[in-house]
Amino acid sequence: MRGIKARLVWSYLLVIVFTVITLEVFLTVSIEKYYYKNTESLLTKQIKGSVDFYNSYFSSSSLKENVENNADVFWKNTTAEVQIIDNSGMMLMDSVGNFIVKPIKDDDVEKALQGELGTYIKKDKDTKENFMYVSYPLKSSNKIEGVLRFVTPLTEVDDVIHKIIFLLLGVGALVILISGVSSIFIANTIVEPLEEVTSLAKKFASGNFNERLQKRRNDEIGELSDTFNFMAKEIQKSQKLKNEFIASVSHELRTPLTSIKGWASTIRSGSLEDKEEILVGLTIIEKESDRLTGMVEELLDFSKFISGKAPLKKEYVNIQTIIAYIEKQFMPKSIRHNINFTCKIQEDLSPVFADEKRVNQVIINILDNAFNFTKEGGNVTLQAFIAGNDICIIVKDNGIGISPDDLPKVTEKFFKGRTSMSQNGIGLSLCKEIIEMHNGKLEITSEYGAGTNVKILLPLT
Repeated sequence: MRGIKARLVWSYLLVIVFTVITLEVFLTVSIEKYYYKNTESLLTKQIKGSVDFYNSYFSSSSLKENVENNADVFWKNTTAEVQIIDNSGMMLMDSVGNFIVKPIKDDDVEKALQGELGTYIKKDKDTKENFMYVSYPLKSSNKIEGVLRFVTPLTEVDDVIHKIIFLLLGVGALVILISGVSSIFIANTIVEPLEEVTSLAKKFASGNFNERLQKRRNDEIGELSDTFNFMAKEIQKSQKLKNEFIASVSHELRTPLTSIKGWASTIRSGSLEDKEEILVGLTIIEKESDRLTGMVEELLDFSKFISGKAPLKKEYVNIQTIIAYIEKQFMPKSIRHNINFTCKIQEDLSPVFADEKRVNQVIINILDNAFNFTKEGGNVTLQAFIAGNDICIIVKDNGIGISPDDLPKVTEKFFKGRTSMSQNGIGLSLCKEIIEMHNGKLEITSEYGAGTNVKILLPLT
């Protein structure tokens, strides 16, 4: 394992192992404390019962006499080793014969000599066994005469504790094993889709956009798969539009170039003797050259705007002046094509902070489309008025309109509809880019066969 998969698996395992170890330690301490406490309670109950019996029936005689005459009284109620110690800490009796000849100074004895219950756990140096010591004072006339001490080995208790600990360790190991396998499975559910995404990204990089990712779950990786599929679809779409654009531009360029080359060859061969015919040829060459220049300039403008290398030169401009100029520019065309062209401009329009050349370019481009798509005898209207915080410019025609399928796509880059007369399919796309750079909006509505309405909104502030 390597990479994200390894990090995920080890992260899960570290958390699980740490949790299991913490629980094991807590349970071990708790179990040991529980069993030791139970043993201590049992011995305490037994030692207190023996002391109470002693205080009730034997406290009239001295401790030494009672030990000599009634020793069995002290151990008949317990299976533990019984020791009797006097006030000086010297052992007077041991039920198993393990006499200690020097004073006993253990904590439990010291505490019992002070009148309290004393407990103490100690490991035997020879046998390495744990022993529990419980001591309680023996009194006569409320005076402490010595100490009764019960001693029991904790071997059986420790064996039970060890068995439980081993069981817990086995369960913990099983939990870690199951968790390890589960973490690998969980890591695979995350890593495998990412590997598929990586593999597909490499195919995309090599130019293969036909494959798609299968969405397995509705999670972040599922969204990533959807995004990659959408990206591939859009790239294919863009490639298709680009190819169509190249074919369209090639066709549009070929037509004027053919005309220019044909007339240039004819004039150069000297086969034309009529001066008027030569002038016609030169006029065609000039017009086709202007047409080529316009196409190239439009392409260059589009390229600059898309790459962000065409900054706007904004200043306060008068929309009335722009539209008045455009009206004069299009009047001859309207007469030539027998189209009714009218302008309706609200008086005292507020100045707009904009690039005059680009706004002029947008209106001319949209008007040019309106004339191209309107038949003889049709109507084209240009309006400008204030609408809220915007200046609204509307170009309306009753031409052939745009089909419902093409309408959402007409402002896309390189798109040419089935009925489009555009040279290269970037005119409206360029208009949209320019208006959006002015923080405005370009809205197009159309009814196929009834006409088109193009609305430009430019903010006043």
